[in-house]
Amino acid sequence: MKKILLPLLFTATLWGYGDGVIYWAPHVSHGGEHSHGKHGGHGMGEATMLHAMNCDGNSSVILIKPDLSKEDLNLSDTTLNLPKTSVGGYYALVLNRHTDNQVDSAIRYLSQQGRPSKVSPTKLTALPKTDLEIVPNPLHREHDRYTASKKYRFLLTFQGKPLSNTPITLETKNASVVNYTTDETGAVTITFPNDFKEVSSVKEENKPSEFLLKTRYQDGELVYVTTLSMPYSLNPNDYWQSQKYGAGAVFIGFLGGLLLYRRSKKTGVSRG
Repeated sequence: MKKILLPLLFTATLWGYGDGVIYWAPHVSHGGEHSHGKHGGHGMGEATMLHAMNCDGNSSVILIKPDLSKEDLNLSDTTLNLPKTSVGGYYALVLNRHTDNQVDSAIRYLSQQGRPSKVSPTKLTALPKTDLEIVPNPLHREHDRYTASKKYRFLLTFQGKPLSNTPITLETKNASVVNYTTDETGAVTITFPNDFKEVSSVKEENKPSEFLLKTRYQDGELVYVTTLSMPYSLNPNDYWQSQKYGAGAVFIGFLGGLLLYRRSKKTGVSRG
């Protein structure tokens, strides 16, 4: 079947965050803040309540566990309460919706607490979950997080095969919109923007934001639309830490120690 790439991806600059697509979003507390777990998904477990945004009818939810087993879950008014987990590691939450001529999907990876899984997260990301899929390549470590000003690689696949020269749009809750195109191998390298507008001098008070990767593809008469959403955090190096100055301080300290050592050695020789 001939595959036809849609010439227009999304009118992202005219829409708000996530308009026109289904995607996963964390529960919003009464204070208006997103619930990302104690440390924003920093290996400590994420929110157990999520919302399926822009979703209505003909939808199914599958939770893929670290051991690659699957569990069907039920949405209640587009709200999902994750079941308690005993195995720690990454889980994939997959939302599918089918209409007459369109197939929508949304994926979110969640880091949960529990006894360590013996299965590598690379097997979870490599497992086909939807026809059209944006795959972290690789997924960051459980005790890490997506961070502003850093580059991350993703792979776009259709029915398990890389999809080259295809537009992908990055949106953030902080109002950034950037368009990318996959290369000949279906890969794309994305730099998360430093778009945190209100930054507290107390690092722990800076909460993560959300990003959304989205794309669409047409195969015959069917249109496939997929999203990947997860939290990302500000980069301390942009505010409080400087790797360049830190390395310089270490080098200066090394030189100072070397000079003191030579001086003490000369003093000892002259006294002898």
